[in-house]
Amino acid sequence: MDQINKLIEEIHVLVTKIADAGVTQTPFMRACIKVDLWQKIEGAVRTKGSRARQARNTLSPIQQLPTEVTLQLFDTVLMLVGRRHYHDILKGMSEVCHHWRKIIHHTPALWSKIYCSAVREVVDQALERSATHPLDVWFSSVGRGNKIALESFLEKLSPHMGRCQRVALTYFGEWDQSEGLAELASLPAPKLEQVVLEDQRWLSDLSGVELFGGQAGMLKDVQILGIACNWECAAFKGLRVIGLSKVSFPSVDSLLGILDQSRCLSCLQLSFITFTDNDAATMVRCVTFPLLDNLSLVFEDVLHTEIILDHIKAPICSHLCFFIPDGVEIGGKVMHLAAKWLAQRQAPVPKLQSATFALLNSEVSLSGVSTEGLEALSLTLKCGHGEENTARLLNAANCVAKELLCAIESRFKIDEGAIDFLQHPKVVEELSQLLPVTTIEIGDPFSDGEGRRYWGYPRQFTLPPFPSMRVFRTFHQPLECIFSILKGIFTIPIPNTEDRAVHVEIHGPTHPKPDWLDYIATQTKEIVGDNCRSSFVLTPRLSNVGD
Repeated sequence: MDQINKLIEEIHVLVTKIADAGVTQTPFMRACIKVDLWQKIEGAVRTKGSRARQARNTLSPIQQLPTEVTLQLFDTVLMLVGRRHYHDILKGMSEVCHHWRKIIHHTPALWSKIYCSAVREVVDQALERSATHPLDVWFSSVGRGNKIALESFLEKLSPHMGRCQRVALTYFGEWDQSEGLAELASLPAPKLEQVVLEDQRWLSDLSGVELFGGQAGMLKDVQILGIACNWECAAFKGLRVIGLSKVSFPSVDSLLGILDQSRCLSCLQLSFITFTDNDAATMVRCVTFPLLDNLSLVFEDVLHTEIILDHIKAPICSHLCFFIPDGVEIGGKVMHLAAKWLAQRQAPVPKLQSATFALLNSEVSLSGVSTEGLEALSLTLKCGHGEENTARLLNAANCVAKELLCAIESRFKIDEGAIDFLQHPKVVEELSQLLPVTTIEIGDPFSDGEGRRYWGYPRQFTLPPFPSMRVFRTFHQPLECIFSILKGIFTIPIPNTEDRAVHVEIHGPTHPKPDWLDYIATQTKEIVGDNCRSSFVLTPRLSNVGD
């Protein structure tokens, strides 16, 4: 009340000044003074109103939270936001109230994300407000989300390279015309833990650069795509994670020699590497990685896959991925390579309860679940595009599960982008040969269902009956998809006399109306049979935070 009285007194003073001005000034001057004084009045009212709102907001329960709790709230929200929208969401939260804006502007950790999705001014703000906090840097020219040119981005980043913790730069094109990348990569980076450098057109060359000036003692994760590097430099020693793609080495032995500098590797990914010396008689060293658990070998020549698998000893490796080129007898080669992998393992293959087959576009993964319910092994098979290749991969994975892993039953998952494969007779035939399938899953929590909704679904599927199936689960899929696939499995509803119950579990991002649930229950019972039970599970649609 006192503030309002003071405001009224100020307005009276200003009004008096306007009246006095009318006596001594010309009409034009009086008009100017009136405008100026009324602007001051409006400014005073806005100021008082803003202070009144601030005083009111401080009484709301959320404003009473300790700063640490508020920051945890911010972190929870931002954790689910993709890189391309991070700064937009951060700005939106800072506009909620003065208290939140003050917290956000004075918390360096929130500004430590330096992303190309922000305009130049926001990048400047982030670099300034992050103070001395370690930086997470990301630039990608994929898509249209970047709002700052690479040269400008690198120029702004260079003075802060010493506090970068993670740097990821992905570009299509000759990105080093101004030598900005070479200059950045030569700067000391004592806090750098992870670096990802990708040139999708293979035009960049850092072979003459000592990466990070040899001063990146905390670096443990290096991923290079399409960029020639000085492989002998200190940056490639003592690593835990290495990913190399579309680069060249003189021979397989020279590649293994570089890898041998990082004996504590836990993850190794090699894809589409070329070798200038293709002499198969060349001596190749053997290297041992006692901690290597994840190995991925994607080569256009399966001979290189076999040579490397023969010369890398990884006694605890539980996750293997390899690529089978077109023209190779897939089933026999997969069994051969899988047997080699399992023979290298120090511990015997654990007793498996079930195997999970996951079908993606041109990719089939097989994972084994032990009798204790833990994932014991996983094998991912990749090949060229096409339904026939996919059917061969599915056959090979099934043979591995039966003959090498000795699994008893299975689950089947299919990505929403691979649903078209269910129309192919050879894929359907391989599905009928799988170990007894107890669970089928369509999509996952990251599925959006929108692309498939747009293109529509075929009216009919002809699928195996899966007599052991007990659970049918979908994530964010349109009803026409769910019902079409169920009709393809249950061409005849289950008779009441049969001792078999099927649970149809539908996951969606928003809770449906009661009449919608009744409709689902009625339809599923009509398709599956009276022993069918349906339920809806509220599952938020997760976004890929890498975008």
